Order: sequence, then C-alpha cells, then structure tokens
Amino acid sequence: MSEITTLWSAARLPIEDGLYFADGRSYAVEVAGAGLRLVEEFDLGELLAEDPEWLTSIDITREISVPGGYACAGEGSHGSEGFFARLAEDRSLVWVCYLSESNPFGELAVESSTLTATSTSGLSLSLPLDRPDEALPTGG
Repeated sequence: MSEITTLWSAARLPIEDGLYFADGRSYAVEVAGAGLRLVEEFDLGELLAEDPEWLTSIDITREISVPGGYACAGEGSHGSEGFFARLAEDRSLVWVCYLSESNPFGELAVESSTLTATSTSGLSLSLPLDRPDEALPTGG
C-alpha cells in the first residue's frame, strides 16, 4: 500500500494542497482561475517524515456513481479544507485532490469522462476521471 492509500483507509489526508494517486505519485497543485495547475511532483513519504502530524481527518459527505466506480467529496477537520476523489468499483482510492482553502466540496457531477466538483464557497473544478494529472498545466 502507498502512503496515501494507508491514510485514506484511516480517513486522513496530508495538509498539503495536492493531487495524490493510489500508486504513490503526489503532485503539489494550486488553484488557477477555474482550474488547477500542477506545481511539482513531491515525495509524500518525505513530507510525512518531516512532520508526521501534518494530517487532517476527513469526512465524506457526498458520493456518486461514475463510469467504473465512484466519486466522492467532503471536508477536513478545519472549515476551510475540502477534497474530492475518484474511487474504484470496490471503493478503493484511485486519486484524491485535497485543497486547504477551498472549503468543503459538496456537489459532484460527471459529464462524459470529466468530474466536476464544486465547493461550498463556489469554487468549481473539473478534472478527467481517469488521468487528471495529464490535463493540468504545469508551472508556477
């Protein structure tokens, strides 16, 4: 199991704006207008080694069926945190996007192969269900 799948199983996520994959890849992201931008790839194990308590507890507040599985969304233990995720048919994690200042994500919609998640603050982000990292611009 990767670090993120272990955390997900315990209903926890790192407090680091990012796009995390079950295979262990982790990317720092930032909100850019109505989308996300990949900032850089990083090692989640190193981040957790530096500060093992830099975690938040999460609650899933919304789940919908999507082709090949599910999508879910929710909140962290602080009011400003939100996340949305792609799950496999067995509800295991495929990928999760966590944002510390988005507010909780509560609305989810799928059109074609794109997942759109909208937070309680009105932030709306759309990512491909299967390869969200390939659709995001890079740079800072």
